[in-house]
Amino acid sequence: MPEQIALLFAEYADAYARGDGPRAEDYLARAGGEADELAGLLERFVQATPAREPDAETLALTEAWLTGEPPLVGLRASRGVRVDEVVDALVEKLDLDPAKRAKVKRYYQRLEQGFLEPGRVSRRVWAVVGDLVGSEASQHTGWQPPKAVFSDAYFRADEPLPTAAAPAQAASEEEDEIDVLFLGEGD
Repeated sequence: MPEQIALLFAEYADAYARGDGPRAEDYLARAGGEADELAGLLERFVQATPAREPDAETLALTEAWLTGEPPLVGLRASRGVRVDEVVDALVEKLDLDPAKRAKVKRYYQRLEQGFLEPGRVSRRVWAVVGDLVGSEASQHTGWQPPKAVFSDAYFRADEPLPTAAAPAQAASEEEDEIDVLFLGEGD
């Protein structure tokens, strides 16, 4: 057995034993042209290793996926945390204007439902959310709401319909720190 394959296999087995949940795809990519040999070793290892009992977080995530619920919602609910508790913690720990609590709540609910790009959300937001719902919260936001299915529909008009311009952002809703925290670049 090539030394590189033996090292990769040992690294995978050690990570698995620690409970890190290593991804076989990552190790196979690193094996290059010898990936088939490593794949055989990993397959035999996984078959011979008894399955672990899932932890509470894994069970909550699985339940969420099975019921069509966003995983972040499932994690939060499994810990008995209400949306308002998360919002209050965000306002307090990020030193946000309490008068803008409703805006923070709208953004947080959009995040939970999968309507915001997780990578653009500030690490400061994820740190607060992670303290309440689990340190891996940001990794469980890949859920996307079901897509609406429309049948083919046709519209006939003698002239093209005018297109509406996007409404200008109201002066009272100018971009502020909250927008940056949820729509920024994930600082």
